[in-house]
Amino acid sequence: MSNRTLLAVLAVAQILAVPAIAKDVAGSKDHPLVGRYEGSQITAYEAVAFDEQRLVNAPIDLAADGEKFTAANSTTLEGKVTRIRYDAPKDRSTLEIMRNFEESLRSKGFEIVHACATESCFKGAGSPYRMASFAGDTQVNYRYQDGVRYVLAKASRPTGDVHAAVFVGDSKTGPLVRVITVEAKPIETGRIAFVDASAMAKAIAANGHVALYGIHFDFDKAEIRPDSRPTLDEIGKFLKADPSVSVVVTGHTDAKGGFDYNIDLSRRRAAAVVDDLARQGIAVSRLTPFGAGMVSPIASNDDEGGRAKNRRVELVKR
Repeated sequence: MSNRTLLAVLAVAQILAVPAIAKDVAGSKDHPLVGRYEGSQITAYEAVAFDEQRLVNAPIDLAADGEKFTAANSTTLEGKVTRIRYDAPKDRSTLEIMRNFEESLRSKGFEIVHACATESCFKGAGSPYRMASFAGDTQVNYRYQDGVRYVLAKASRPTGDVHAAVFVGDSKTGPLVRVITVEAKPIETGRIAFVDASAMAKAIAANGHVALYGIHFDFDKAEIRPDSRPTLDEIGKFLKADPSVSVVVTGHTDAKGGFDYNIDLSRRRAAAVVDDLARQGIAVSRLTPFGAGMVSPIASNDDEGGRAKNRRVELVKR
């Protein structure tokens, strides 16, 4: 084999040995106020127009709280939520990556609300990989050499505050980055039509049930909010107009949270509606509370629009 041929073979072998450059997942992009560490690739991406997000803002007491968000270790925010996971360059340390994020955030008007590294992220004993639960991504295992570094930053804007949480963890495959941003904005309400007594009667006569979106509860609560009064009064009118009708009052939730928890929550919400109707003079014997939880969705639970449709109370003719 000639020297020229040998060099050509070696050149081809070298090209083939170079690993393919990873591409970002389809449809993903950096958050414009946070950006990415140079050389990183997006491996998971989700952007929701309006959602709820809890972000760590204090050391976590695993002995008392386990791997759960509490009022003592986190803040609850609502708005546009973006969740991004990156694989960062393998030859960079978590410290270098985090310092770059901190510098960039400050240059864009963010102030640091909370920052920690490995042991300082916890009250008492705590293994760094447990932070994966708070990143909302169990694929992020911060448990190799440098553990985890975390920062929560806030930028105040006339259009609403922006919070950015950055988790940088070390793993056997290299540094991992999780970026979660929440851009405060009001929810678009009034998207679901009001159903009056007449419409309830027509829907039940035609379909045997009617879905109602005018009965509201706070997050994780079973107490009916005052703004539910118009719909509750219309249910009362419908039932009083036809004393022969009995209904199953069925509570439905979205798919967030555990199965058993959602079943119990939806049952308690249905019972609260029955209690209100009883106070309006509707015989309890005509009302059966039932909690369906997440088992009967009418839309996808992958985005807030679908979850909003799934959170409802239905009257089912018995």
